[in-house]
Amino acid sequence: MVTDDGLDQPALDPGNDFEQKCWGLLRRRYPQNELVYLPADMGGDCGIEGFSLDGIAYQCYADRDSQSLRHRTDKQKDKLYTDTAKLKKYADRLKDALGGTVIHSYFLMVPEFHAVELVAYANKRAEAVREFSLPFVSEAFRIFIKTPADYPVELQAAMLDGSAVAVVATPHVDSDDMLSFADEKPELVATLESKLAVMLSSGVNVTTLRDAFVRSFLQKDQIMTSFAQWPETWERLESQRQLYQEGLEFDNEFTVDRPHARLKNLVESYQDGLRSSVSGLSRADAQRIAYGQIGEWLMRCPLKLREAS
Repeated sequence: MVTDDGLDQPALDPGNDFEQKCWGLLRRRYPQNELVYLPADMGGDCGIEGFSLDGIAYQCYADRDSQSLRHRTDKQKDKLYTDTAKLKKYADRLKDALGGTVIHSYFLMVPEFHAVELVAYANKRAEAVREFSLPFVSEAFRIFIKTPADYPVELQAAMLDGSAVAVVATPHVDSDDMLSFADEKPELVATLESKLAVMLSSGVNVTTLRDAFVRSFLQKDQIMTSFAQWPETWERLESQRQLYQEGLEFDNEFTVDRPHARLKNLVESYQDGLRSSVSGLSRADAQRIAYGQIGEWLMRCPLKLREAS
């Protein structure tokens, strides 16, 4: 959280699958017969998305268009007011759905929150709900603001099996995309081709390799654009890129590998680094990003190839 002084900071977009992520964590926390999901497809929700038989109601909320932390905090408070008011409005429907379970806690699950005032407002709304005197609400009813970080064991398990990381669409690059890039960025393609030319003496088909790197670069850009909806994953990927790029200048001078061996080792090392540091990243995406990033470094000059002796 941050103080009130920081509430004018920009708010990151949390992505569009937050509810799915939350319920993935909850399904790891509870046995199958102790967690109940309430679909909102017919008739809308009743202020909660589900509950556990130990008396906790769950509502997930990830705003998509907040311009600042102040804006996000206000929207989270509005969401809390609207949904807790539904507990009274739809009391009969909720009573039937709960089937005798008494709710003692209400968890509003958000990607992140930034102000103490939201916690204070949750206490205020909890008092209002207690005054509703609903038969399925405990006299000790409380409201808590929760984030995925409050479930570290479940979150770690989700990361390890990949379910907490974005599944992005397979990138598609056709011949028209390749031609457009060559027309728009001829200097990059020329730089790439001139660097790969040092491998001509080794019998490498430079034209084929050039096209493969350009294609991989365009695929990498599509993948990174998709990961923009997953800020945590995008930041880990970007951190790895910066780390490897910082070492290229030294590596350019110290390496004794032949060009083709160096490229192969760089791709494998970068791919392995992504897989170990970005939890849940698929092997296919790691490979595409690795080839695409090496291609970009060749085109934009951080990576140099030494002529084979």
